[in-house]
Amino acid sequence: MAFRKVTSLLTGLVIPYLSVLGGIAFIGKYDTPIFGIPILYFWIFLWLPLTSLCLAISWSCFDRYEYQINQSRKDAK
Repeated sequence: MAFRKVTSLLTGLVIPYLSVLGGIAFIGKYDTPIFGIPILYFWIFLWLPLTSLCLAISWSCFDRYEYQINQSRKDAK
């Protein structure tokens, strides 16, 4: 059970957090534009939907089972 919570936390929060900060640290020194946008802004804007994707993966792979159990308990009452 603890493994599922740690994996869910890593997938949903730590990966996007480190990716954005890592991008700022490593990509911030380059001025190359992508589609006319500076690469740093492109990287940050790219991670907005990718963060939502990571959260969706985290929920569907690790937390959905707990949610379904809690819902079935509420329905039984």
